[in-house]
Amino acid sequence: MKQSSIAMLKKQINTRVNRLGQSKEFIVGSLVESKRKCGNKKCACANGGALHSAHILTKRANGKTKTIYIPVNMVEEVREWSLEYKNVKKLIHEIDELSEKVIAATKARKKAAISSSRAAKEIK
Repeated sequence: MKQSSIAMLKKQINTRVNRLGQSKEFIVGSLVESKRKCGNKKCACANGGALHSAHILTKRANGKTKTIYIPVNMVEEVREWSLEYKNVKKLIHEIDELSEKVIAATKARKKAAISSSRAAKEIK
């Protein structure tokens, strides 16, 4: 691989790092809407009627699923945070892949330099 290819990969990494730096508030987890009974025996939900909506954020912590109840007035805000986390996670994954390509290109360039050095010595 050419030096310019490595430079191009590093430029792509820097672009993503800059975008990562422009990220907004985020939260790890998935926002889930669940339906449940409220517990009031006189409510329609207890007698086969429509169930109540509740929003929770689920995430893994120490090998266990953790759930956090989300108040109704925060649902949209938490949804945006959760989506922003997905964007951040994607950027981190892209940076990781590009960094691996830089390593591979550097190794290939070094190997090619060693091979050409050996070939030059054999010619002499």
